[in-house]
Amino acid sequence: MYKEMYYHDDLENLAEEIVFEQIHLLVQDESIDVPTSEVSIQDIAAIALNNMPAKYICNFLEKQSPGEQLLEEVKDLKKYARRQVLKAIKKVKEVPHD
Repeated sequence: MYKEMYYHDDLENLAEEIVFEQIHLLVQDESIDVPTSEVSIQDIAAIALNNMPAKYICNFLEKQSPGEQLLEEVKDLKKYARRQVLKAIKKVKEVPHD
């Protein structure tokens, strides 16, 4: 209820996009067995995101023309996200929900 009072579409957690990007890359990598059902993908994303630091951005300029510091942080987040997604895949394969 309170979020709707103040929230605008400009607020975005980059960690979410990065985690889904890493999931996509790993699904495309035929050397890695990734469960691809909708439930499994959502479980993988949720597990990985629960272990990721949030990285929120909110203004148009930051999204269109990120500065050096943000670019470096995103680079580091991508490396960390890949590790977290791989761990999540392992966990989901051990205890699948579908």
